[in-house]
Amino acid sequence: MHPGWARASRQPDAVAHLLAAEHSTDSALLPDAMTDRNRRLLLLGLPAAAAAIVAPWWWRRQHAGAPHAHRAAQPATEAATASSPGAQPLRIPGRDGLLADVPLSKPLTLRAQTGEFPVFAGARTRVWHYAGEHDGRTIANPLLHAARGDTLDVTVANLLDEDTTLHWHGLHVDEANDGSGLHPLAPGAQRHYRFRIDNRAGLYWYHAHPHGRTGFQLQHGLAGLLLVEDDEERALRERLGLEWGERDLPLLIADKQVDAHNAIVYRDGADDWIGNRVLVNWTPEPTLEVLPALYRLRLANVCNARLLRLAFLHEGEVLPFRLIGTDGGLLAQAWQMEDVFLAPAQRLDVLVDFARVPAGARVVLRSLDYVPMENEDESGALLPDPMSDHPGAVPMGAPLDVMQFCVAGCNRDTAASFSMPVRVPATLSRLPPPPDTAGWPVRSLRLRMDEEGTWFINDWNFHRDGHAPAFTVKRGTREVWEIRNNMTSMPHPIHLHGFQFRTVSRSISPHDVRSRQVAANGLGPQDLGSNDTVLVWPGEIVRIAIDFSQPYHGTQRYMLHCHNLEHEDMGMMLTFAVTD
Repeated sequence: MHPGWARASRQPDAVAHLLAAEHSTDSALLPDAMTDRNRRLLLLGLPAAAAAIVAPWWWRRQHAGAPHAHRAAQPATEAATASSPGAQPLRIPGRDGLLADVPLSKPLTLRAQTGEFPVFAGARTRVWHYAGEHDGRTIANPLLHAARGDTLDVTVANLLDEDTTLHWHGLHVDEANDGSGLHPLAPGAQRHYRFRIDNRAGLYWYHAHPHGRTGFQLQHGLAGLLLVEDDEERALRERLGLEWGERDLPLLIADKQVDAHNAIVYRDGADDWIGNRVLVNWTPEPTLEVLPALYRLRLANVCNARLLRLAFLHEGEVLPFRLIGTDGGLLAQAWQMEDVFLAPAQRLDVLVDFARVPAGARVVLRSLDYVPMENEDESGALLPDPMSDHPGAVPMGAPLDVMQFCVAGCNRDTAASFSMPVRVPATLSRLPPPPDTAGWPVRSLRLRMDEEGTWFINDWNFHRDGHAPAFTVKRGTREVWEIRNNMTSMPHPIHLHGFQFRTVSRSISPHDVRSRQVAANGLGPQDLGSNDTVLVWPGEIVRIAIDFSQPYHGTQRYMLHCHNLEHEDMGMMLTFAVTD
C-alpha cells in the first residue's frame, strides 16, 4: 500500500469493537502528497478559500433567540467577500428559501423557473430552481422528507424557455415517473409524478434530466435532496441521539464556474465542466461551528464532473471518520476510514467525532490530491487546454478545500468543554452481503471513446442511436453487468435508473482502489452498500448484480449513463427496457 493512501480497516471485528467504544483513540495519519500524478491539465491557481462561522443550535438559542436549528444562513453583507474569513455561515435546511425542509405529507407543486438569490457577496446570482410554497412560505430546491411506504405526489410546472424534466435519482419507479429525457416537459406544460416510495432509508436526490441540456441545467441549479426514512433508520437515529438539523446534517456539494458579476456560466459542448467556486448547501466556502461531539453528515456530490477525494483534516493530519451508508442507505456495519472518493451523483453517510480535537480547533473538509487518470487519448488529436473554459478553477485531482468546521470555542474569549459520548452499534442494519451470482447471466458493457472523441457504452451513443432500447431484460430476472473501462479512458461514474444494485467484484483496479479492499473480490467499504452509481476507473472491470423484480407491468424503459454530465450530454447513455 502506498504509505499516504487512506485505507479502511481490514478487521471488521476490531472495527465493531472500536465502534462500541465511546471515543476512538486511533492516531491520525498524515495525508499523502502524491508526486507521480499524470495530469493532462496544469494548475491555474487555487480559488480563494473563504471561511465563515455560524453558531450551533445551543449557542443560537442562548445568544440569538433562534427557536430551532432549521434556520437558513443569512446572506453575506456587501463588506464580506469570497476571500474574507467569516463571510458565509453554512446554510442549514430551514423553513423557507433555498434548501427549505419540506415533508412530503401532502401534494406539492413545484415550478421549474429562474430567480435571483444572494448566494455570493455583492450582486445577486440568477439560479435555475424548483420553486413552490409550503405552509405559506416560499421554498426553492427544497429538501424533501418522506418515509418508505409514503406516496410521493408532486406536480412540476415548466416556466422555463426550454424543455426540462424532474428525475427521481435512485428511486424505484416506473418509466412514466422516472423523469428521464424520454419524457421531456415542454415550456408551459406540467407533469404529475405520483408513486409509492419503496426504497430503503437514505439520502436520494432529484434533478433535471433533459437530453443534451442536463449539464447546463444542473450547473445553473436545478437539483435538490430527498431524505427517506424507515424503521432501521429510526432505530439508529434514536440510538445515536443526533437530532436532524443539529448534529445530523446534509452537505450538498457543488462547484460552479462564477464570473466577476456573480453569474453562473456554462459553455455548451465543453468537456468535464468544473467550477472556480465550491458551494455546500448553496454556501460558498462555508464554516460550521460544531460541538466537540459526534456528528452525522450526509454528503452528496452534485457537481457536473468533479470527482472528490474527501478527508477531514486537523492541522494537516487526518481525522478518521466512520462510513455508515452509501447511495441506497445504511451499511450492515460501520467502517473506519481516512478518506473516500465521492463521484458525481454519489452519496455517503458518515460519522465524524469532533471530540477528538481540542476546543477551538478547526477541521477542514478537503478533497485531497489524487491521480485523475483523465487520459482521453484515443482520438489522437492534440486538443486545446480545457482549463481555459474554467478560469480560476482547481484542476481535477488537485487539493481543494470544501468547507471547515470550528469546534466550540473558536473566536470566543472562553472555550467551553463538552463531553457527549455516543455508542455506535456494531450492527447498523440488516443489509445482506452481496449476492452469490454463480449462474447469473452476464451482460458486458464497455466504456470507450472513438477516434473522433465520441463517448460510447459498447457501440451505443444516444445521439446516434436515439430512444430505441439497446437491449431488453425480462422482469423478475437477475443479471450481472460487467462494466469494463478502457485503459485510455477516464473515471466514469455510471448511473442506473429505476433500480439499486450491489457491487460484486472489482478487478484490474488502480492501486489507489486496491489499497481500500476490505472484502473478497476487490471490494472496498463503499462497495458493500446498495448503490445506484458506481465509479469505474480506467482499465478497471466492475461487476454489479441487479434484481429486475418490480411491480410495473408492460414495457418500462430506463437509462444507463455516465453521470459526468458533459459525457451524458455528449451521448454516453443508452436506453434499455424491462418487459413482462
